[in-house]
Amino acid sequence: MTDLAQRHRAATTIVDGNRSAAVYGIRGMAALALLTVHVAMFSGLLGTRALGDTRPPSNALGAFLVSGLPSFIGVFFVLPALYLYLPLAKSVIAGTRRPAQGRGLVRRLLRLLPAYYLMLAVVLLAFHRGVVDGVWYVLRPVLLLQVYAPSPFVPKLLTGLEVTWTVPTMVQWYLALPLIAWASHRYAIRGATPAIRARRLMLPVPLLIGMGLAWLFFVKANGWDNRIVFWWPQGFAPSIGVGMALAVMIALAQVSPVDTPRFLRAAAGKANLFYLGALVVYLVNCARPFSVIGMDAIYSVSGLLVTYLMVTAFGLLTVPPLVAPGARGSRLLDAVLTNRPVVHLGRVSYGIYLWHFAIMHFVLQPGSVRTGAARPIRELYGTSGFWKLEALTVAGAVLAATVSYYLLERPVAAWGDRLLSRRRPDRPPAVGTGPPDRLAVIGSAPDPAADPATDPTAAAVARAVADRDAIRANLLDLERAMGRELLATASLTGDTRQRWDAATVDLTALWDVFTAYSDVVDRAAAALRDSRPQAATSLLDGPSVRLTGAPAPLDRRHITDDGQVRLTPAAAVARMNELFARTAELVVTVEAMWRDGS
Repeated sequence: MTDLAQRHRAATTIVDGNRSAAVYGIRGMAALALLTVHVAMFSGLLGTRALGDTRPPSNALGAFLVSGLPSFIGVFFVLPALYLYLPLAKSVIAGTRRPAQGRGLVRRLLRLLPAYYLMLAVVLLAFHRGVVDGVWYVLRPVLLLQVYAPSPFVPKLLTGLEVTWTVPTMVQWYLALPLIAWASHRYAIRGATPAIRARRLMLPVPLLIGMGLAWLFFVKANGWDNRIVFWWPQGFAPSIGVGMALAVMIALAQVSPVDTPRFLRAAAGKANLFYLGALVVYLVNCARPFSVIGMDAIYSVSGLLVTYLMVTAFGLLTVPPLVAPGARGSRLLDAVLTNRPVVHLGRVSYGIYLWHFAIMHFVLQPGSVRTGAARPIRELYGTSGFWKLEALTVAGAVLAATVSYYLLERPVAAWGDRLLSRRRPDRPPAVGTGPPDRLAVIGSAPDPAADPATDPTAAAVARAVADRDAIRANLLDLERAMGRELLATASLTGDTRQRWDAATVDLTALWDVFTAYSDVVDRAAAALRDSRPQAATSLLDGPSVRLTGAPAPLDRRHITDDGQVRLTPAAAVARMNELFARTAELVVTVEAMWRDGS
């Protein structure tokens, strides 16, 4: 088989039968689940007390089954928290510099906001143009203040925007997670080993879970009985905490595979068992403990507490089998989550979530488009049967989301990537942002500002520090590359599995060499500061980079062999560049194939 054919086979495995496709799949299932809950609410399938009297569900069995679907909302918060926090956790556990967050935040906002603003524009024009009473009417949702103004504890969202309370919540968590990482960095980085640093990074997790539970009781104690207030950012703190915990565990497994947590090992090998647990969580939610089965709301503090815990538990059980290193999945999960229609729904899941209320309004009150003044959706309760409204809402939301994804979201994301890449003159080219022939070279960096004619030792140290920083930047880019994440979360077989196993060994060795090399550079810089230029020169020129490994077999071992390999810094850079190039080629090839296939 030719090298090109091998690459194509590897990429096909990644696209068609992998954990990353399954992640799309679970997002698609979550979007459909939440759409179905809202259709059930306003078609009358679920009962309600919101209209003054108690209206029972129109179908008891259907209402029972739909009542458990809100569990899926945890997926939408666990996954973003995991992916946003992972590079931060990885840098702390590896003992390297924390990655800059500005560009990552911009990328995520470009993923979140353009689709939201498109939907907002359509809704305002279609349903509100006849009732706009001032600039603030429009600015409030534009500035993501629709949840908090004009009355924060009795929110009244605009018609067609009823579901958009989650957008401000997610944006606020995007801003909060880097701050949480910054607050815990100094304490965590002092850990002597990756495992200790990972345990220290877990400190915010129980605090976030406690915050969510405290918020529930605080809201009830103040009489703010509105589901939107319950689900302010504080309400989703437990799900965010689960995502952070998974990020820390995955980062530890990547930095130090021998320390892979047992929970991740179990998730990787027993996916069906985890999803059986998720099924139990769903059924518990269907039964609505301490509340009323088949209704559209929870009517007790204890019932809300169970719902909080079920949403968090559902995310904890469904996400790890899809993202744990070495996850094998199962035939059943692959059949459900990785078929092309479900994967497509996952790609456009954000749009489905955004558009489905607007689509329901188009279906239930098409005449409002002519007048530009739509009725609140509660006034339309029960005016359409469940299956008719479900079919039309799914079709309309998927169509709108697909158009938005391909004509707006993907082009804007690609434009943002190009713009941010052009504005990085201070950093080497990032792995995964260009074809293999334009990969960054480990150790490449501008010449230092020191004058070698007057202070050659200072110039050598400055060059070593610059090289070390360039190497660190390239390694972090490699770790964050999408192709690497695809490989790390995939269920691989055959040649692809062998190539990724070899690349994983190379990555571990790469970080080991870098850690030892970085220590030598730091010692050389310290020697120069202490006016010991000869010691600095000795460190930079001599075999000062020490790598610990297993001694050779006894019959081939020298009497002085202690299992250590000693390299000069230059040899260490050459070794890192060799390991880097092999891994980067596979990563960039897979990423290119993924983009072509998507």
